[in-house]
Amino acid sequence: MSLFKALYGRDPPLLLKGTTIPSKVQSVNQLQQERDDILMELKENLCKAQEYNKVHANKHRRKVEFQISDWVYLKFQPYRLKSLARRPNKKLRPRFYGPYTVKERIGAVAYILDLPIHNIIHPVFHVSLLKCAVQPTTSVQPLPSAQRI
Repeated sequence: MSLFKALYGRDPPLLLKGTTIPSKVQSVNQLQQERDDILMELKENLCKAQEYNKVHANKHRRKVEFQISDWVYLKFQPYRLKSLARRPNKKLRPRFYGPYTVKERIGAVAYILDLPIHNIIHPVFHVSLLKCAVQPTTSVQPLPSAQRI
């Protein structure tokens, strides 16, 4: 349902171009031409605004792709996962866990990670939660222990 129909309870009127059906009255033709000019200007302004918003929205986005067997850090919030929120002070928790290897790529933005077996977390994560890591030479930062309730 369009916003016009939701507001007025009917479909919006069709706007035909003034040049499609010319009138015999010159003032009517002039009004139709002015309306067409206004509609064209509105469309151009709408396109400019959409392009401006697109550019500013994409400023803070990053294009990241990982290959299978790449090492990544995982960022998630254990205070949202109640089975993992067993810390007395949530502010001091680590920001990233891992590194873990990428097991499989699902679509353009989702990856399956090779998580430890003892964790009760779904292994599919969005690319925004992953950060590139170098192959580890030290031990892995473990995930918080999860207990079934």
